[in-house]
Amino acid sequence: MATALLLAGPVFADGYIASYTLNVKDAMSFVKEMDNLMASDWGKSFPGHVEVAHHAFDGTNEASHSVIMNYANEADMAAGTSAFYTAPFGEFLAKVSDYSEGVENGLFEKLVTGGDLSPEKNMAVQVFFMKIEDPIKYAKLYTKLVKAQEQAGRIDGAYGLRALVAGDNSGYTHYAFIGSSNLQVALENRKDLFSSEVFKTFSRKVAGNREVVSTQLDVIIRSYEKK
Repeated sequence: MATALLLAGPVFADGYIASYTLNVKDAMSFVKEMDNLMASDWGKSFPGHVEVAHHAFDGTNEASHSVIMNYANEADMAAGTSAFYTAPFGEFLAKVSDYSEGVENGLFEKLVTGGDLSPEKNMAVQVFFMKIEDPIKYAKLYTKLVKAQEQAGRIDGAYGLRALVAGDNSGYTHYAFIGSSNLQVALENRKDLFSSEVFKTFSRKVAGNREVVSTQLDVIIRSYEKK
């Protein structure tokens, strides 16, 4: 998520998200090594915004954390991925290998982005993993829904819709997210969303086109700006 950028409304967005989920047994040590990595020359030159999220609630998911790379375009995504094949990143992997294990990874295209993208407004993130048959139709209905919720004051952070480009698509093809400043606000906004008439209308219109596979509630524990 870009820092301190307030969008007036949802836009069909450019860019990519690379997500790496991990089973971390020593979160404090992992975050310390992430801090060291992102403070190094490697991190200072990394061409994307990086976040570390703890999965506060994610059902039976084997992963406990996610590392999320937010890239503005194809060139940044390619450069960021290439940076994983360098010595500094290899040294980081060696340091965290005793207490962390990769579970899943995926590359996602940004379809819709809106709301307030500043990190302080997105410390808690609700994620909805879905199978979607007609992404264009769904994106239009989703945009109408979140814009109405934003105008009603029921979304204080960012929101977006992402499409899986590379990864295991047997479980889901897309995910949507809504960011909030904290867990309490996230749950209050969730209650307001699901009880609203606009959401009931949205649910009727997407029936048969969308299947919600799983939901997740994350807490962002680190956010590293692109330098």
